[in-house]
Formats: sequence, C-alpha cells, structure tokens
Amino acid sequence: MFRRTLVAAAIATAAFAAPASAQPLTRLNISMQPALYSMLPLHLATEQGWWRQMGIEPNFSSFPAGPPQIAAAAAGTWDVGITGSAPGVLGAARFNIRTIAISNDESATNVLMARRSEVEAIRANPASLRGQRVLMTVNTTVDYVLQNCLRRWNIARSDLQVVNLNQAQILSAFSTGEGRIAGLWAPNIYTAEERMNAVPLCSGKDADAIVPGNIIVRDEFLRANPDMVARYLAVFLRGIHFMKTDRAGTVQAMSRFYQTGGVTVSDAALNAEIDRRPVFGLEEQLALMSRANGPSQADRWYEGLSAFLAQVGTVQNPPAPSAYLSDDILRRIAADPRLRAFALGQ
Repeated sequence: MFRRTLVAAAIATAAFAAPASAQPLTRLNISMQPALYSMLPLHLATEQGWWRQMGIEPNFSSFPAGPPQIAAAAAGTWDVGITGSAPGVLGAARFNIRTIAISNDESATNVLMARRSEVEAIRANPASLRGQRVLMTVNTTVDYVLQNCLRRWNIARSDLQVVNLNQAQILSAFSTGEGRIAGLWAPNIYTAEERMNAVPLCSGKDADAIVPGNIIVRDEFLRANPDMVARYLAVFLRGIHFMKTDRAGTVQAMSRFYQTGGVTVSDAALNAEIDRRPVFGLEEQLALMSRANGPSQADRWYEGLSAFLAQVGTVQNPPAPSAYLSDDILRRIAADPRLRAFALGQ
C-alpha cells in the first residue's frame, strides 16, 4: 500500500526472474507489488525453487500500488496475483476478479498512531480529540480503521479536522509536530515507532475493522485453467508453511525481498511484521472460507470493508462477498494428495 519508484519496482521484478529449467514449464503471468509482506511467499518460491516443482514458469508484473495492478487486468496482462483488500473488492466489481484465498491479516498494521507522551491521555479521554488535526490518507483501509475507532469512542468524523495526505507526507508532518494522531500502515508504522517515538493508539484489530489481503485470479483464466491456479495457490501455501515454521529464515528472506524493492527497515520491524500480520495455512484458509453454517468468516470481513468503500465512493455497488470469494481452489488442493502434501511442506 505504499508507493516506490519505478526503478525500485523494476529491480524487484528482475529479482523474481525464475531460474532456467531443463524440463518443460508452463508460463504463468503473476501480478504483484514489491517489498510487501503479503508477497513474500512469491519471493520464497523463487529462492526455494518451488515454481519448477509445480511445473510453473513465473512471469512477474510489478505494480507500485493496487489500483494500477487491478486496471491491468482489463487487458489480460496477468493471470493471477496478490493485492490488498480494497483493490480486491474494486477488481471484483469492475473486472470480475476472484479471490481464492487470504494472503494475510493486515488489521494490526493499519493503525492510528499517537505520540508516546500523549497516548495515555487520549486513551483515558478520547473526547479530547474533538477539534484536533488527524493526518490521514482518506478513503483507504486506514481510513476504514479511523471510522471504526471513532465509533468505539463515540466521536463523529465531523468533530475532527481530517487532513488528507499521502503516507510519506504524513510521516514528514507528524515528525515536525503536526497532527494529534496519524493514520499509517506498514512499514510506515515502524518508521513512526522507531524515529518519532509514536505508539499505536487504535488499530483495525482493536476496532474490528479487519483488513485481509487477497490472492486473486481473473475469472476467465480460472475457468480455463483451474489446475494451473491450484498449483499456483499450492506454491503460495508452501510459502506460508515456511513462514510459520522457520522464523529466522523468513526474516532473512524478508530482508532480501524488501531491499530489492527499495525498502530498508530494521530487524525489529521485520519481526514485528511477522508478529502483527497473521498468515493462514491450508486448513486455516478452508475454515476462514467455509460457508457450511452460513456466511463465512471471510464473508463477514469483506462485508464491513465493502460497506465502507461504498460509503466513500471508492466502489459503487460492491458485489456481495459470496460473489467473488471462493474456496473451490482450496478444496481442490485439499482433495489432491500431491498438491496437499506440497502445500503443507511435506
């Protein structure tokens, strides 16, 4: 969700070049954004040689943010990918893009930050925020968090002075004393913590504003190539298994991945990414997406987000989550002994 230079994106894309293979591989066009935690399984797959094991030759397209990534789907320039929750809903509404699994839970890393010297006073008396300046990237997932936090505090948005800035501008302004609170997402929250003595005041996790990441596929490609999509998702889930079982290796790989994308963060921040952003293995994904007893957990997550996106005009008439969230590919993997074993790292 944060912008980088096109040069950094190009470097990141080059770093994803698949190794040469002596056996026939099937080309798969994969859309991604550089140096984001949710994309790490793709980087791991390249480092570990998992693409070849699944007969895939990955061709990566790197985008600086979600909206241009989703817009490129109209031209069919990519087949599968990973994106944020808001672009995922936008893609479902405009381009018939399907979400086949959840990349991670970003709720704890979409945060309202306050200065350490003020945070306890604000927690004790949230009403003191009335009339105060709030630095915010409006109509984004962190704005969704703001809405839910304000509801908890019984404060109307109109009671605040919301200043619309991009993330870099927020960091710059907050560092000079502007704003009572700042709305930030990772990795900017770590910059605020480490360089500005800021601390989390209210996150999406605190306010039940769940911000999932999307593993996506164009519907046309999914219908024509369900087996390829299953192999792609199995590779991603293999990366999730690695992240859950090898923390040291994950931190090292994340550091390399972030650096190729032009992002430098401390080891403490890398560890915080792991601690604050849950990822889900095969069985957890199936549970999140199951509609055995009515709407799934994932359905409920996206209902709240979709209502916000409709309210602010980002997505006109967003489709019901059941129209674009599907566990068909997850169940296909679970039913295939080879794919299941691969996804589980066995």
